[in-house]
Amino acid sequence: MDGSAALSAAEEIGWVNRAKEGDQAAFEAIFLRYERPIYQFIYRMMGNAEDASDLTQECFIRAYRALPQTSDDLNVSAWLHRIAANACLDVLRRRKRIRWLPWEGQGQPDLHLNGHLEDPEREAIRTETQELVQRVLTQMNPRHRLALILREYEGLSCEEIGQIMGLSRSAVKSVLFRAREEFRRIYRAVEETAPP
Repeated sequence: MDGSAALSAAEEIGWVNRAKEGDQAAFEAIFLRYERPIYQFIYRMMGNAEDASDLTQECFIRAYRALPQTSDDLNVSAWLHRIAANACLDVLRRRKRIRWLPWEGQGQPDLHLNGHLEDPEREAIRTETQELVQRVLTQMNPRHRLALILREYEGLSCEEIGQIMGLSRSAVKSVLFRAREEFRRIYRAVEETAPP
């Protein structure tokens, strides 16, 4: 793990406070710490590198402009994820379509320790499942998709998701419940219409 990933909360608060006072190096430190995680999050939401790159830049520009209005106890990660989520949803609403990546990485077959490729039948089943999940996700409500990605893919707690989405903990639980129900309903419908 690199040193930037093991920051203490005190160091991060120090960066925020110095950046608020106009210290460019402090904001650059925040940028360097969070650029990759925010890019990866946006890439999962948008589905392509060009959008991810553009929206990552936009996210940090918005963050820089909003920094003076932030509180002294700012949770930088949640704050940046919220800015990124809003930027993605704005673009997706304008486009009226959403593209998603499969839950697992593409193009990288799993290898056993002996170096042989996994059982071809098992690999085919996993590929079919990933494609089915992707089709289901593209049909879901964007707010529900966002909550599922934050919970299931990013591994965030309900409190963290609440900070990002601007919801209470109980509202997050409700959105996640509805998102899972919607996922199950669409999954069954897609699975029934899939060719045998």
